[in-house]
Amino acid sequence: MTGIQWRNALRYCMTSLMLSIVAVALSGCEKPPQELPTLRIAHAPHDHHAPLYVAAMNPDYFKQHGGVWLREKRFRQAYQLMEGDRAIANVEIGSHTGGQELIRRLSEEQYDLSFGGVPAILKYIDKGRSIRMLAPVMAEGAGLVMGVDSPARDWDSFLELAKTRKEPLRIGYKSQFSVQNLIFEHALSVSNVPFSSDADDAKARILLINLNGPKNLIPALKNQLVDGFVIMQPFLAKAEAQGVGKTVAMLHELPPQGKWRGHPCCALAAHNNFLAKHPDLSRKMTALMWRARDLVREKPLQSAKQVAAWLNGSEDVEALSLPTIDFSVQLDESWRRGVHYWIEAMQHRGSLAGQVRAARSPAELDALLYDRALYQQACQEAP
Repeated sequence: MTGIQWRNALRYCMTSLMLSIVAVALSGCEKPPQELPTLRIAHAPHDHHAPLYVAAMNPDYFKQHGGVWLREKRFRQAYQLMEGDRAIANVEIGSHTGGQELIRRLSEEQYDLSFGGVPAILKYIDKGRSIRMLAPVMAEGAGLVMGVDSPARDWDSFLELAKTRKEPLRIGYKSQFSVQNLIFEHALSVSNVPFSSDADDAKARILLINLNGPKNLIPALKNQLVDGFVIMQPFLAKAEAQGVGKTVAMLHELPPQGKWRGHPCCALAAHNNFLAKHPDLSRKMTALMWRARDLVREKPLQSAKQVAAWLNGSEDVEALSLPTIDFSVQLDESWRRGVHYWIEAMQHRGSLAGQVRAARSPAELDALLYDRALYQQACQEAP
């Protein structure tokens, strides 16, 4: 190697060394990638919460329609909320019994968002828990099931049976403060049929039995522990498909006539701390659920198949069930009127004694129950 070649080689080595030192120094100044926030969302394992399942199982569709979608990490459990090709949050999904359980967990900040029944949401807001409704999810979709051999075939013949049978009719329900309980008990009251949860009540013509979860209803009917039950879908369709029971009335048909048509059932609720900390994530997830509701209606057969897969259920059952559920509800005057029905019914039962009961004006109640601004923004993002 000549002197010139040696000097050039040395210069090259020194330059490479300096570049390496600079690169190391610069890398030490780089900020680590920002950790994604986590959104914890809960649902009950039935098809009233179908928009969540459909959103999770159609990533390509929602990426193209709205740009916000869920990327699966573990089916039914872990996802990333995506905006285009960018992850904006980790999403953890939990499933629990409906009724009060979901909303209790939300109120304790075990979750950030949750699907749940409106009466349970009202109860916990009334208690002063820091939660609010973000958007309606669905209405109706519940009914009264009797054993296949029961002479009851509709509401009128059910009442006649209750009044004339020697022993009280035993009607099961899933949990306290469910939508189905409130409608059924109110209908019995206006029909002048005495009912009770006390087996020793000699005046009762209907004995109400808490079966502690919807999964216990069909086995209880099959084993003749109850004569019937009130419940939401898909358990009406399941009872019929299994040949165990028959639907004698949908709850929106019950008296007073017309009162329960379009009755609010489930809503998407959030904890106020999460709303304050992550308003954009809350809005984007609400908008995604809104678009998913639309897809359930637009593609009923595909939705039945996907909801059945999520619930480990029957596609045929879901094909019967989903059309009876109204996924088109809006946060409008009809919804608000239905919520006021729940408030009246719960006050009559002595179930409200706090903030909801004390609200002195519609505007005060509205601010207590809803995040109206977020709802309007989510609607604009999900045409």
